[in-house]
Amino acid sequence: MDYLLKHIKIVLTCIILLCSSLNAIGAEDYSQIQSLFDSIKECRHDSLKIKMNERLTQKIALLLENPSSFEMPFEELQNLGKIYSDDKVVRIYSWAFPLEDKTYQYGGFIQYKQKNIVTTTPLIIETEPIKPGEDKKLDSNHWYGALYYKVFKVKKKKEIYYIALGWSGLNAATDFKIIEPIQFNKNGKVQSLGKMVFKETGKKAPYRIVLEYNSEGKVALDYDVQNSRIQFDHLTPIDPIYTGIRSYYGPDFTYDAFTLKKGDWYFTENIDARNR
Repeated sequence: MDYLLKHIKIVLTCIILLCSSLNAIGAEDYSQIQSLFDSIKECRHDSLKIKMNERLTQKIALLLENPSSFEMPFEELQNLGKIYSDDKVVRIYSWAFPLEDKTYQYGGFIQYKQKNIVTTTPLIIETEPIKPGEDKKLDSNHWYGALYYKVFKVKKKKEIYYIALGWSGLNAATDFKIIEPIQFNKNGKVQSLGKMVFKETGKKAPYRIVLEYNSEGKVALDYDVQNSRIQFDHLTPIDPIYTGIRSYYGPDFTYDAFTLKKGDWYFTENIDARNR
């Protein structure tokens, strides 16, 4: 009995020391990461901002290697966007900072939790942030750059995918909001960005929906859980002569939506969104 109690005491002591070590490392990491965010914000040289963002991405990647990071609130990291899916299986981290020419740089990671295993996928911009086309599927190594603010689960027969809603400051003239389907493979890695689930759009079935508009404007895009629909501002040019030039587009105070039916999203124009 004495031997057993002694053994238990040793094990408990080791656990306490390990937890203390992890907490200390976490606190130091938080401080370094927030310091990098602050330095990027205060820096006036784009080249230095980009180099610091590379270091920031490395530090966040190391932080997310810890499986317990999925549950951590990261309240100390005020500049890091972090959102959970409605089923608490997916967590998306994203951040952005402006450059002198009014474009933005981005960073992002997606975590997927199945049972007690957490898999982290980095979102990598190949060259520079872009507006993604609606006509092709992408992968995590060809990310466009965005800040995501909502993600939720969708079931289509036996298949499961997620929809992420996001914003991107494209350039000095236009921003865009995006409706992005995300699929995961059996190992929890991001398999693809984009999926042909949008119907009756009046054009070839898109992989995602991109709403580009004048950067001075504000465009609503959200998920109405009660009505199972994604609703958003209808965008029109300020004058018909500017049709097709997205820097002249903005809300016209009507609303459109994609309504969920058996795993697909059906487009409806001019909905009643008074209760949105």
